[in-house]
Order: sequence, then structure tokens, then C-alpha cells
Amino acid sequence: MKKTMMILAVVLLAAVSCDKHTYRHRENTDPVETVLNKPSNWSIQYKGRENFTEADGYVSRVERVSVRCPGADYYILRTISPDDLKDLYKNDLKAFFEEEAKYLREDAYNYKEKVTDYFYVEEVQDYLLDRMRMGNWLMFLVGMDDNGFITGSYAETSVNIPEETPTESYNKWIGEWNIGDGKIIYPISIEKGEANYTYIIRGWETGSSIDEKTGEQMNQEYLEAEYDNNNGNLYFKSQYLGTYTENNVGIDELFLGKINYKGEKQSTYDGIWIITDEGFDLAAAEMNEGISTATVTGCDVNVKLADHLPEVTLPFMYMQYIAAYMNGNNVEYAEYNKNVPEIPLTMDRTRSSVNRPAWTPRPSTRASVHHAQVREHRDRLNQTARGAVRAR
Repeated sequence: MKKTMMILAVVLLAAVSCDKHTYRHRENTDPVETVLNKPSNWSIQYKGRENFTEADGYVSRVERVSVRCPGADYYILRTISPDDLKDLYKNDLKAFFEEEAKYLREDAYNYKEKVTDYFYVEEVQDYLLDRMRMGNWLMFLVGMDDNGFITGSYAETSVNIPEETPTESYNKWIGEWNIGDGKIIYPISIEKGEANYTYIIRGWETGSSIDEKTGEQMNQEYLEAEYDNNNGNLYFKSQYLGTYTENNVGIDELFLGKINYKGEKQSTYDGIWIITDEGFDLAAAEMNEGISTATVTGCDVNVKLADHLPEVTLPFMYMQYIAAYMNGNNVEYAEYNKNVPEIPLTMDRTRSSVNRPAWTPRPSTRASVHHAQVREHRDRLNQTARGAVRAR
């Protein structure tokens, strides 16, 4: 996978190499060997998709899951397709559970949080989860201890989620567009992902606006955007794309948003910050009258950049491809392109269909399975960042 010389020069400074997900630290704990068991009084049940009305009247599509696990102190909910379990884990459930637990311990370490903050605790509970993807899934309730290791106890169920029939409102976005701020413009395509849920966007950070000497044509990549059934808008999301190795250095490729912080008094914290959280709404595209143009505005994020600074709410100003890699014990972030359009953006339709070869899904990896895990439904307006770093 070709990348810019700028990224190559930066990653060569890395003191360690990593060929998986970059958010790593070495663990000294040697846990006691566990044996899987399925308590007869534990269960997990998928009850189906439903509408959930938020406090502001907004209607979200969610999945209802019922769990029962008497005697469990902590547990997590995990999903994986039967194909991925076979191909990535050789149908070894214990290996899958332990890998997911390891990711959570690493997240807690990097965000300076307690690993138990990532766990569920109610012994009998119905949960509303964010909408799941179509397909066949294995869903698990996995017992955890307070150190972040699996206990061995678990329950499971199988879930089949069919694809919906695409609505006229969903189909309106499909086609080719020019998107930009008037100075920097990208020729993108918006293509069907999952009906009434996701789109595939190709062409971001491509075209004549890319600097020929220092920039990178990101024409090998694609993004997933989400369709909003409630208002018909298209949402650009922060997301993990994949991991590759360059010069023995593992690099996570991400799509992230940036904010511009300006304190009450000029300080060293003023300037552009990268919000490192995934799954955030970065910007909303709203169709103008007709279907030939659209306007893209930044979504708000709550962020606290330092302990002595107040939490502020700011809109995303930029969104772009970002490379994350280990430099010693620290995760570093670097842009593939410095000059990206500033939000708000305009979109102008150039074709009502897509004239490109069919897109090819990325192959599944253990890391991509982890990044795509189900999450408890949260307030869509309460995007509070856990991670922020200064842009270079």
C-alpha cells in the first residue's frame, strides 16, 4: 500500500515495531489458565430491532438484547460472524474472548481508566445496543474479573439480521459528487453499503487539490458514512480503517476529526487538535431543495484538553485520513495530507449513478472485529471525547 514520503519519514523515528493494532503496551501479568464453561442459568437473547425515542424527540434504531448471568461480577457483550470466528480464530472461542479482553485492557491503560469501566454489571438486564449490521452473527455474554481477564463463564446465541429494502430517501444520496470548501475539492462517489444504514464513500482526499509534492492520493481507500432514517441526512463518522506495516512499523489507518480550540486567554493549548475517538459523528450532510446540492456542517464534540481547562463544546472543523503508530511508548498521529477542506462544505452532484468499478470490502482482521463490536446505545448529542492530541 503506497503512502507518502512524509509518513515514511515520520514512522522511521519509531523506536518499536508493531504488526497489529498500534495501541499497545507490554503486560507483565501472567493470568491463571481458564477453562470455558456455560452456566445453565446464564443466557443472552436477541429480541430484535426497534425504534427508540430520544429526549429531544429524535428516533433512533436500536437492537434489544436481554441478558441473565446470576453471580457474575462483570461481563462484556461480544459479536462475531461464524466465518470470522472460523477464519481468524479457528473456531477457538477462548482465543476470541481473550483477544477481546486484551484490547479492553490496553484501551483502559492508554486512556488511564479502570478496565471495569468497560464492563456490564447487572445480572438481569435488557440493553439497547446501537444498530447492528446485517448478516449472521454469534452473540456472546462473557464473564470478566476485575483485572480485565475472562473468567471462563459465558452464554451465547445466534442472530440473523436481514437487510432492509432501501427507501427512496436513502437512494437519493447515491451518485457522484464534488465536495469541498471552494478551495479544496474532492470528486467522491456515494455508493450503497447496507440499505437504510451505511454508504461507501470513495474519492476523499483525491483529485487535483492534492499537493503533488507532499500529498497523497488516497484512492485506494474508502469510508463508511451513515444514513439517518430520522432526518434523511448523511453522516461522516470517525472510524478505524485497517492496519498495515511500513518499514517494520505497524500503522493504523483512521479517519478522524479535528477541532480548533481557542481559550479565553491565548495559551499553548490554542490551535488544532485531533479527536482520536472512533464512532463519532464528524459532519452532517443535508440535502438542499432538490437532489443536486447538499450542505455539510460540523457536528459538536465535548472535550477537555487538560485537567486545569474547562470542558468545552466545539464543532469539528476538519475530517481526514490519519496514520497512528507507536513511537516508543507513545502513540503518534500524522496526516497523509495537510491541506484538507475546512467545514462547512458544499456538495454538488455530478452524476446520479456511480461510474466506478465495484468496491471491494476490506478483509476482516482480529483488529477490525474488535473495532466493530456492538455498543450500548448512547445519547447521540453527548459526544464526549476521551482522546485528543495536538496536530502537527
